[in-house]
Amino acid sequence: MIQLMWIFRMCGIVAVLTFFDPFLVNSQQRADNHQVLIKILPDSKVKIKGETSLIGYSFTYKGDLSRSFKVSTNFNKEQLVNSITGLQLEIEKFKSGNFLMDRDFRKVMKCDDFPYCKIELLSISATSSSGLNVTGQAKIAVTIAGIKKLYLIPFQLKETSSQLTINAIQPISFKDFGLNPAEVNKLVEIKDTCEVSLNLLIQITHL
Repeated sequence: MIQLMWIFRMCGIVAVLTFFDPFLVNSQQRADNHQVLIKILPDSKVKIKGETSLIGYSFTYKGDLSRSFKVSTNFNKEQLVNSITGLQLEIEKFKSGNFLMDRDFRKVMKCDDFPYCKIELLSISATSSSGLNVTGQAKIAVTIAGIKKLYLIPFQLKETSSQLTINAIQPISFKDFGLNPAEVNKLVEIKDTCEVSLNLLIQITHL
């Protein structure tokens, strides 16, 4: 439980916990020589959902989202943000379960010319907390088809057993990235706005 203190510090929240870590309380100098390992776990998910004139669609990223990075135990939120290089995602690994829809999706996203999209964390701030749950806003950059757009998205952070989960949802427009689904499928109208959802599972370990 004490590991959550570092996340609350990152968000700028003063959390009052009933547990104390004697190692951290008794020796700040020793704490400075240690690190925190933050892991994004492989069960994390990125999904894209939208609507057509006939049905809805949902694509789930099937690539490996797991990664890890280290920060010192007295890190601040700026240092944490700088440690995260962002999520680079392969377009071909978004799957719907329908081969034809997968093929059209790759065409819409201009996969041959731009095989990757990217989500970068730029800043993070908390707006409220309740117990060990936190809500806030994150500034992110999304790059699709070579075009980068900035978004300020709401997120929720909560504890689940020994992990943290971060959930965020952001609507995006294909037109904002120079994409035109109508050029790919002229029989079925694909709505311009879709929804990107992030469900990140995070594990924190003191080294």
